Amino acid sequence: MEFGRFNHIIGVVVWFRPGKKEVDALNLYRNDLPQVIIVDNSETSNETLVASLTNVRYIPLCENRGIAAALNIGCQEALNMGAEWVLTMDQDSQWNQHSLQQYIDEAGQYNLFEKVGIFAPFHDCDGHPQTHKRPGRFQLLRIIMCSGNLLRLQAWQEAGGFREDFFIDSVDDEICCHLRQLGWLIVRTNDILLTHHLGNGVQIVKIIRHPYTSHAAWRYYYIARNMRWMKQMYPEMAPYYKKYLRKELKRLVLYDWDDKRNKIKNYLRGLRDGRISPKQTTSRR
Repeated sequence: MEFGRFNHIIGVVVWFRPGKKEVDALNLYRNDLPQVIIVDNSETSNETLVASLTNVRYIPLCENRGIAAALNIGCQEALNMGAEWVLTMDQDSQWNQHSLQQYIDEAGQYNLFEKVGIFAPFHDCDGHPQTHKRPGRFQLLRIIMCSGNLLRLQAWQEAGGFREDFFIDSVDDEICCHLRQLGWLIVRTNDILLTHHLGNGVQIVKIIRHPYTSHAAWRYYYIARNMRWMKQMYPEMAPYYKKYLRKELKRLVLYDWDDKRNKIKNYLRGLRDGRISPKQTTSRR
């Protein structure tokens, strides 16, 4: 596989309680990279799933330390191995055949390549990418989901890594905002698709057919708390997160009937704790 302007790329994927489908997703791109680092947040080791695979470095944490900590461990390992870029992947995101090579070729043609901290593909989250507006070949964004990103390790170092006190939600938003403060660009390659699965899947409410993403109840604490933190840390994004917080609560109240009470309880607790400003520290790890 040719990397062109990207030089040395290593894959970093975070696992949590993986199974066969996660191995299948890994095999769609594993052989297109010189090395893939798996950082496993599961409570027990799943090394047997990858024991027969080549070019895989498996790191079991044997506890859930959160996606930010796992990504930082993977990025540091890639840096130690001489990588200049990492491809950050969620465990169940899927590339189509040849998409990764096309992605690397496409991103390498961006005219401000040296100023880009993150390249991202277009995330197909609902199976209907043709229904989404994609203005132009390349698009500057404020925030982007982490899966499928080509992250420049120089930018990651300058940012101090992913912010680990966020644990899971808004981890990708936060590093995007921080990188932009540092002068780096966030660029989406709109012609490259990555199939990405959100939460427990997109649920369709039969009465009004309103699509929404359902998560486990515990996660709503981090959704609310971290978005409230983002409002404080990045005032230019406050209107966006204020709207999103209201929208998420509305969805929980009106459309989600699976463990509704616990979800709303955790969401409100997250809003409460989010009033306390996050630690202002130069150490993010």
